[in-house]
Amino acid sequence: MLVPIFKIILCSSLLIGIYYLFLQREKMFCFNRFYLLFALVFSYVIPFAKINLPAVSQQKKQLIFDEVPTQQLIQNATQTSQFDWMNLIFAASVIVSVSLIIKSIISIKKIIDLKGTDINYQNQKVKLVEKNLPPFSFWNKIYLNKSYFENGQIDNRIFQHEKTHIVQKHSRDILFLEILKVISWFNPALYFYKKAMTDNHEFLADESIIQQQNNVKDYQNLILSEILQTQNLNLTHQFNYNNTKKRFIMMTTKKSKFEKTKKLVAVSAFAGLSILFVQKVYASETKLEVKSNIPEITTNDSVKLDTIPSKKTTQANVKIKGKKNIPPPPPPTEMKNNELPIPPPPPPASNITAAQFPEGLGELRKAVANQFDTSAINGKGMLKTNLYISIDENGKTTDIKAEGDNQNFNNEAIRVVKVVTTDKLWKPATEEGKSAATVFKLPIMMNFQ
Repeated sequence: MLVPIFKIILCSSLLIGIYYLFLQREKMFCFNRFYLLFALVFSYVIPFAKINLPAVSQQKKQLIFDEVPTQQLIQNATQTSQFDWMNLIFAASVIVSVSLIIKSIISIKKIIDLKGTDINYQNQKVKLVEKNLPPFSFWNKIYLNKSYFENGQIDNRIFQHEKTHIVQKHSRDILFLEILKVISWFNPALYFYKKAMTDNHEFLADESIIQQQNNVKDYQNLILSEILQTQNLNLTHQFNYNNTKKRFIMMTTKKSKFEKTKKLVAVSAFAGLSILFVQKVYASETKLEVKSNIPEITTNDSVKLDTIPSKKTTQANVKIKGKKNIPPPPPPTEMKNNELPIPPPPPPASNITAAQFPEGLGELRKAVANQFDTSAINGKGMLKTNLYISIDENGKTTDIKAEGDNQNFNNEAIRVVKVVTTDKLWKPATEEGKSAATVFKLPIMMNFQ
């Protein structure tokens, strides 16, 4: 999951960078609004998109299971288990997200709870508030100071400015951004998007008034007269916004002759980032051949583990049906007169059994082979990795690691086993009749021909 998150942050950062570099000073506010919204949607969708491409190689690949899997029993697992940092990070993320949700709810409630009278003015919902606040809008309602309104001190241009925010549904843009902040608060680019969006909303509202009145100086003086009052209500569009200097500059800015070129650059950025961030899946022209050089182990076969007391672990010693598991006797050694004979090792414990995959080892190998994607794995000769699957005393897969020279092969092996073992409960290993945690070793090789 870390790779898609990194792609989301990188993609959204690149797109907002393009906005500030090429678009923010241009008088094409509708295009800029669309760009900012689409850039957010694009950044959060493209890392999960896939494109199927034809195979780039005719290389034949063979997946081989060549060794009998082994297991190690983890004694005192509850005492020696490592701290799970991923759970801590997840818990912290949930806490931050919940905090942001609460903050947004409080901001909205603060607006809704403003005391006042609801009226309909010029076919628009208006709330006349008793609190001394400058005009602002939220969702589908304009909020005006009651005494100012009744005394005729609210200029119609102020009212039309706030009405433009409502007609063009600017609040929806901000709420959409707030939702993204809740689920991905760790993305720093979102804070730049919010600043760019709120600025652009003000430019759009100003442009609407200037087109109606065609008197820029008068309108600028009106804005300056309203800046004496301040407010702090999140999620709202307030008339005396703190970007006054930018607004005044944009009111007098002429359209650039490079406007079309900059639009083309912005659109081309989406095409380029699509190629860069989309997941490429290469079609395989030859089916992956699976080969097993070991006999199948049936449910009737006994699986035992030998204890190693000094290391507090036990090593699996799998018996295969039809074959005996009795090691040959050690060769005789010549003893000197002053030497004592070395005692033989203790016999293997018979009260320990290994963990078993629900459908058996054969089905585990088959499922791994069916899910294996070889499109991103290239090489020569033989690749090998050892998978270590940690299984707790309840039969749940808790961790998967791989050791091999080819990192792509390791990553794909881990991914496949995660898919195969999801929602699967192993029959846990037992010791002294009690369930015990164990590590299952599964060797996998891939032969390039």
